[in-house]
Amino acid sequence: MHRIAFDLDETLGVPQIENQAIVGFHWRPGCQDLLERLGSRFTLCLWSVSNRRYLDKILQHGLKRFFAETFSWDELPCSWKDIRKINADWLIDDSPHHSEAAREFGLDSKYVVVPAYGSPEDNADPLGWVRLIEETVLKT
Repeated sequence: MHRIAFDLDETLGVPQIENQAIVGFHWRPGCQDLLERLGSRFTLCLWSVSNRRYLDKILQHGLKRFFAETFSWDELPCSWKDIRKINADWLIDDSPHHSEAAREFGLDSKYVVVPAYGSPEDNADPLGWVRLIEETVLKT
């Protein structure tokens, strides 16, 4: 089964914070439906450059059920998210940094760079990121 790794912050949504505590997760439009659809055909992983403590807090707000595996900076400190480290077929991320680093190894086509949640591009087409992912990974 093919594996898709997702970045967390600004890719899937953002944490809801009150009084410096994480109290929820604000999903970006279409996110839960997308994860449901992809989860029936692919193994989904969550890969964040945040620390494990932060990631575990976020996972408690509905994300955990979608992901077979999760990776944090504590387990995989790296200068870029190399999908070969976790045997993923694609990485979905809002940062072009990882795709640019992957280009040196001929892997950049396996990196889907989506507009950051809340960016002007995202606000202009809130479900554009969903279509971009589906057009890339569902053509396999």
